Amino acid sequence: MSQHALELCTLLVDDIYGELSSRVLSTLFRYGRLTVSQLSQKSLLPLRQLKHGLVVLIQQHLALHYTSPDDGVTYYEADWKSNYSLVRAGKVMRLVEERFGEAAGAVITNLLLQGHVRVGDLADAYGLTAAETRGNAKGGGASHGVNGRVKCGDAGIGAENQILTLGQLHCILHQMLHSGYITQVTEEQFWPLVDHRNHVERAVKREKFPGGVKGPKQKQELEEMVREKMRKSREEAHSKLEVNGVSRGVKRPAGDTTVRRGGKRVKLDYGFEIGHTKEEDNAEDTFVNENLVIRVNHEKFVVAFRNQEFVNLSEKRIGSTTALVYAELLRRLEARIDRCKDDLAPPGMPDGGEESPSISTLELSATLSKDIELINSIGKAPPIKVEAKVQNISASRRKRRRLEVGASVVGDASSDGDEDDAEDGNISAVDSGSDDHWGDEDFGIPALGSPLARDQKNRMAEIKRHLQLLAEDSYHFVRLVGNRGLGEWTVDFEALTKILKQVELEGIITERFDGIATRLVRVLTEKGKLDEKQVSNISLLKQKETRAALTSLYESGFIQLQEVPRDANRQPSRTIYLWYFDMERCRQLVLQDCYKAMARCLQRANTEKEKMRPLLAKAERTDVVGREDHYLSKIERTALQNWREKEERLLGQVARLDRLVGIFRDY
Repeated sequence: MSQHALELCTLLVDDIYGELSSRVLSTLFRYGRLTVSQLSQKSLLPLRQLKHGLVVLIQQHLALHYTSPDDGVTYYEADWKSNYSLVRAGKVMRLVEERFGEAAGAVITNLLLQGHVRVGDLADAYGLTAAETRGNAKGGGASHGVNGRVKCGDAGIGAENQILTLGQLHCILHQMLHSGYITQVTEEQFWPLVDHRNHVERAVKREKFPGGVKGPKQKQELEEMVREKMRKSREEAHSKLEVNGVSRGVKRPAGDTTVRRGGKRVKLDYGFEIGHTKEEDNAEDTFVNENLVIRVNHEKFVVAFRNQEFVNLSEKRIGSTTALVYAELLRRLEARIDRCKDDLAPPGMPDGGEESPSISTLELSATLSKDIELINSIGKAPPIKVEAKVQNISASRRKRRRLEVGASVVGDASSDGDEDDAEDGNISAVDSGSDDHWGDEDFGIPALGSPLARDQKNRMAEIKRHLQLLAEDSYHFVRLVGNRGLGEWTVDFEALTKILKQVELEGIITERFDGIATRLVRVLTEKGKLDEKQVSNISLLKQKETRAALTSLYESGFIQLQEVPRDANRQPSRTIYLWYFDMERCRQLVLQDCYKAMARCLQRANTEKEKMRPLLAKAERTDVVGREDHYLSKIERTALQNWREKEERLLGQVARLDRLVGIFRDY
């Protein structure tokens, strides 16, 4: 962990939770794992004040603790990744508001402030009780049609988007539990990873290796068992929340003996629904177990932020309409991805720990917004160029397929396919008139020949065209893995993340140096280690320009130099100098620069705020808020406006730097 990252985390805690908590945290960062007595000595704080600071850090999951079973001593340790997550609070609230409404944004804000909270305590904080809910239900029109029995789909509806009833709060919590944005709190989440691993390892040794671990084979078996048991314990906390996609924490309200399901029908990944009628949906409500302790799941939000970056990249590469289709595909896949990187994944598995999920065109069309205009959204080439290209491709295809299969059959099939491609100006477009893609049952599509069926087929064909554009791009945003439902698609997240890192790094190099430096980095990335003359020849640049650009990149740490002596004397004249590009080293370099810049922005904001403290104290008075024109002079209002603009620019820069941190560290 770098010094700049620790400094950034300390500044974040100091700004939000105060000097006491930041002092305790900085001591843990500086000295590492400590007991309470050691922490009191190192921080020079009385034990009473120290415990107050520790309570805040533990409540917010910023500090972890573990009680040793051997001596009963509790050790404390700082979790720097949880501390860094404080900088993303604004992004978390904005994403929840966009997906679930302003009322859900208020709930997630309270969860961020509280760290973790019991559902019953959260309802009490809103002043919502079951008795009050039943009273509102009997009162009828007192709440303008909103009472204790609320559909989950109406969770964001209310006066000024505020939470009015207990049922509305529980529906919001159920939606976010089902989506994975909040999760159940377990005891293991308060343990440091090393202590959790040692705890599981001791249990495995007692059960499987009572005589001790002997030899490398048993050590490998022990390692696999420990990893698997830690994964199972982590997944059990999630499995307790959901059964067939419905929260198991859901229970019936008091006095109601009917059996209820979730307020929404659960649509399975293969296109079917758990059967109950729409009328049942409208009548059902959802209540979460009030004893459930919940917290914000930052790992799930990182998945959502990564998907947003992929959508933005696809929009730059292809277009806005295709990016909207891609955004819906990623949103559907997001429900089956718990985290971007899994430290407990078996060797050889992707970073997420599981194979990438897939989705068919049929499933995607079921949830894609009808407001997205897909017809004529793909650009068309001039007819003359299209006809010439199609003729050339048709001739080559017919010749090749005659040799493989036979001229009589393959020639006709090729002609038909090419005519459909030429019709849209897209050579790789889908044959929208073919029924072979649909199978025998059409997955619930209306009867063939009806106008509705034709419209749905045409829309699905348009969706597939956009997916093909994404698949055929050099970045390979999606990949075709099957023919189910007019094509089954998946996303290679690990490969696409590497491309995203490369694109961002090239952008940084271009801004810091010039296009020549970016060209040289691309050459070294593709070819590997090269000497100066080879780099100059491949990049088609003069050796003088190449030498200047390579020197600048080397001084900044973006490329490295390796000396290969021709003999044992190691004379410079008898040495080959090879330039090469190390992506991992550059990633770490950019991360440290981002941490340092973010810390400096926060320090500058605090300094500017200290200069304005008397004026800010006056402007924040209850009698002044809303009446600034009456109580503040023109000079004071101008100074206050200038300060707010400075703060906005500084915090905006922090958010932009956090985006780079997410790309180079978390995705």
